[in-house]
Amino acid sequence: MTKQFLFNRNPIQFGKTIEQPSQDLIKSTPSLWNASLEDALKYGGPLTREAIGALNLKFDKKYIVVDTKVHMLMPNMIPAIPNWHTDGVPRRAGDQIGPEIKGQPDIFLQEQMSDSRFHLLVTGEHCLTEFVNEVGAISLEVPSEPSTKLYSMVNEQTRELVTNPDSPYSTMRAPSCTAVEFDWFTLHRGVKSTGHEWRFLIRVTETDHMQPQTNLRDIIRTQIQVYTEASFGW
Repeated sequence: MTKQFLFNRNPIQFGKTIEQPSQDLIKSTPSLWNASLEDALKYGGPLTREAIGALNLKFDKKYIVVDTKVHMLMPNMIPAIPNWHTDGVPRRAGDQIGPEIKGQPDIFLQEQMSDSRFHLLVTGEHCLTEFVNEVGAISLEVPSEPSTKLYSMVNEQTRELVTNPDSPYSTMRAPSCTAVEFDWFTLHRGVKSTGHEWRFLIRVTETDHMQPQTNLRDIIRTQIQVYTEASFGW
């Protein structure tokens, strides 16, 4: 069984910019996973602090969670699974509910919960996060019950929508080094890199539903993976 669900309900907000950082600065920047704002400012390095300063944080939610990723990219490498998705979908495992739960995604819970807000900034020019352009809300068919099929369905329908020449929808890339604000209804995806570069990405989440990590061994990432569909040589 499936039901219609409305995505892209609110427009994306574009904010302040930072100067394009040097490749040396990016590659010396630590990567963080689910850090508190305090720990991100303390341990994230000067680039992370500068990026956080460019974001329009509202401080109106229970938690602020900071993720950063630093990738050395070559052409056709992808820093994230390259499918259309939204961030922060609640998951359900028995009586437990939350975005960090290892259970089935239940997107209809978003209608009953306070929304999460996301702030994104990506450096460089070869691998900028992609969004659906600003035309209006998008109704897609999704599973009526919690299901791991949710995002395969969302990805397939969104891909068809943005590639259909008769559709008003297309795609747009996030401007480099620019704060982008969106919510947990916003469709977006990672893309293949078109060149060689060190790339920094920060996503700061304002939410009532997920606490930051407290153990530095978990917070400071020791590896960041990439995905690739092509062979390559060093």
